[in-house]
Amino acid sequence: MGYDVAVVTYYDSIGVPGCRMFPVLKSRPMPRLIKSLPTYFINIALTIASTYEAAQILGVLLTERPQVVITYYYPLNIVLLGFFKKLMRNHGYRIICKMDWDGVIRGSSLKKLLRKMGLMVTLRFCDAVIVESYEALRNVSKELPCLISKCYVIWNGVCDELFATIDGRSQNRKRQILCVARVEPIKGIHDLIAAFSKIAKNHGDWRLVIVGPLRNMRYYEYLQSLVKMLKLERQVTFTGMINDHELFQLYSESSIFVLPSYLEGFSIARVEALASGLPVVTTTSGGAEVVRGCGFIVSPGDIDGLADALEKLMSNEILRAKLSEIAIKRAKELTWKKAAEKLAKIIENLYHMRSSTS
Repeated sequence: MGYDVAVVTYYDSIGVPGCRMFPVLKSRPMPRLIKSLPTYFINIALTIASTYEAAQILGVLLTERPQVVITYYYPLNIVLLGFFKKLMRNHGYRIICKMDWDGVIRGSSLKKLLRKMGLMVTLRFCDAVIVESYEALRNVSKELPCLISKCYVIWNGVCDELFATIDGRSQNRKRQILCVARVEPIKGIHDLIAAFSKIAKNHGDWRLVIVGPLRNMRYYEYLQSLVKMLKLERQVTFTGMINDHELFQLYSESSIFVLPSYLEGFSIARVEALASGLPVVTTTSGGAEVVRGCGFIVSPGDIDGLADALEKLMSNEILRAKLSEIAIKRAKELTWKKAAEKLAKIIENLYHMRSSTS
């Protein structure tokens, strides 16, 4: 698209084709003592540690003199970027913040107030804020209406080149339900197993395959005991972490995709499932809007709703085929190229606004 892109990243990160890499950050393992502290103190420790990284970023800014800086939501870095911008005066840049957030401020009344104040103070330094769904945009309009004028929506995408090898219209689908998620409570896998148990006896030839890293071993052990208690050992499988090739193979041979999360920023897995031609059953968590018309959306924790949606798809091959076609068409709007084009328009609009006000 004609942009000269410099990426500030970690020493052990992979290179990005077409971009100049500045590996100035260090990924450090968190000491056990720090891990044992309350989350609030961990966040303070991480903020202090990131001061050094901020100084490294300043060095890149001074040598590169960028026109636009795109960052994730790192509060200290954004504040410092705002001050650096003022110091650079005639060489000032636009700041765009990409937020992996559903727009809801959570916690006790005091925590919500402090988080809201923190967001307002931090994001005032940004010229544009990108959220990942229109649901997030609606939530921001309720929580932080003062920021809505600088908020934009860009859906996350899928690498169309990687998924070009998958035949979304494959006739060799197994009677298999696929869930791709980290194994931790917030992903709602216990609800999925409970829902599957309600209909599994009527569909003895169907399997449920759960793919994802075992982040919470206590939760994983609970899920294993739940599977055993419900007598689903022959129908439910946990694969743990697998490589991309194995994951694509599972997408291409499955018939239904399920993501029963309680909380999502967007979920790339849902987009991967659509690109693979899978009807999707998911919850009203962040980014679920991309699934409308391609499957079923239920409330988080609604086991009966999950079971009903699965029953409708498992017992109706024609419906699965119809939704599969719609999913493939939807996925064509959810590529990283499309996302990059939208980002480029935002950058152009920011500079048009700047030139019109100068």
